[in-house]
Amino acid sequence: MPKDSGARNDSAHGAKIPPTAPLGRSRCPVFLIANMTGSSENGPARPAGRDSAVPLVVDVDGSLVNGDLLIEGVARMLAAAPGKLCLLPLWLVQGRAALKRRVAQTVPLPPETLVLNAAVREEITAARETGQEVWLASASDELVVAPLARSVGAAGFLASDGRVNLAGTAKAAALADRFGAGGFDYIGNERRDLPVWKLARRRAGVGLSRRLARELRSLDEEARFLPQAGSKPADFIRALRPHQWVKNLLVFVALVAAHETRLQPYLVAAWAFAALTACTSGTYLLNDLLDLPHDRKHLRKRHRPLAAGRLPLRSAIGLALALVAGGLAMAFEVSSATGLCFLGYLAMTLAYSLSLKRKPLADVIALATLYAVRVLAGAATVSIALSQWLIGFSLFVFLALAIIKRQGELRALRDLGRSETHGRAYFADDLAAMGALGAASSLAAVVVLTLYIQSPEVSQRYARPEILWLFCPILLYWLGRLTLFANRGVFDDPLAFSLGDRMSWLACLSLLAVFVAAL
Repeated sequence: MPKDSGARNDSAHGAKIPPTAPLGRSRCPVFLIANMTGSSENGPARPAGRDSAVPLVVDVDGSLVNGDLLIEGVARMLAAAPGKLCLLPLWLVQGRAALKRRVAQTVPLPPETLVLNAAVREEITAARETGQEVWLASASDELVVAPLARSVGAAGFLASDGRVNLAGTAKAAALADRFGAGGFDYIGNERRDLPVWKLARRRAGVGLSRRLARELRSLDEEARFLPQAGSKPADFIRALRPHQWVKNLLVFVALVAAHETRLQPYLVAAWAFAALTACTSGTYLLNDLLDLPHDRKHLRKRHRPLAAGRLPLRSAIGLALALVAGGLAMAFEVSSATGLCFLGYLAMTLAYSLSLKRKPLADVIALATLYAVRVLAGAATVSIALSQWLIGFSLFVFLALAIIKRQGELRALRDLGRSETHGRAYFADDLAAMGALGAASSLAAVVVLTLYIQSPEVSQRYARPEILWLFCPILLYWLGRLTLFANRGVFDDPLAFSLGDRMSWLACLSLLAVFVAAL
């Protein structure tokens, strides 16, 4: 039989949640619980034989919540207050419990912004319907666990309190102290839960490896296994955003503009393309980590692997750092100039992710600059000096594309009946102004192109420069079409749309044909 669950037990870091008491008064917040009637990996689960006098205790990180609350908290802290990054080592020196408390005090983790395991939620619901109390037991800080416990209707919780990290044997001891050995059912997900499973009456595992599942089965032949949102290779690939790799083809622009025909420079540029692809994919992962709460509210972005909880945050961080480090190493292997361009790209990306993306107009200028840095990196790789005409033309074209992207997002926002973007500083009423700015940037790009065609430089480089005038209507048609469709709400990403659009491919091939004909 459980001990008096209504009494406050600070040594166990537990708290009963009164129906009307504010969470802030609880010595230790409550967390989520999973029920024991979900489906198993071997078919439909048998009824757990619930005893309302024996509580169901549910682990949080990796069990109830798809992810690690500490890592997610750190990511949100960096997004909200990047200057506190330097404090993390100082907090960690004080212990993991202190680190978790500091992070929890800095940024909240509202339950509605977290991704919960559906199978565990069903377990909690089933337990409550049969009168069985549900308790959350977590190594996460009580300030984070309490709101989550309230949201799932838990009766109480056990959590870290800033002094003691309630994980592994510490969690097992706290549960035994409160409920007694064999006085609770438990749902966990990792090897650190073995001491707790040994003391539980009934046991369930969430997304266990085969080896850990065998160990749990050796403890309890009737142990059940609940599904977890597992990662598939396709999720890792999708998180790298392969459709965005086409942007990195800009490293070849300087070679094409210089009419280079030798194979060797293109091979060197291909190496830079691979390096830039690694770097950009790593930065996309880091940006998604910083944008998690906003992406989960977005109509399309909520399906991304990280936002949907299908990709472990710890794995994403490791992969992102490895890709960035590998890309930088490859860039410096080409030349110091290429490596410096990559460092500039990473610095601008970091500034965009942490600050600029939340500042109107500064965000689209930053995106246009990131496009331009790709061109610059390609030129540095093959030691080609960029012409002023190409720089000016590129900036206006890229600015137009960045504005068209925001225009599409604002139209989608208005169609949903919302007035403000998540994580951005735009309003639905800005749609008309962004459309005008996008059109102006497109026209500016065409004007720069016409001035270039009339310059003496062109007559020296092309045998039939008059053919280049066909560039202008083709480019104007393509950019104008994107602007029109963005205003209609056809897409919110011009690049993704163009890759699947026949007319965009036709415009691209037409531009290539005009270039070849003018040589």
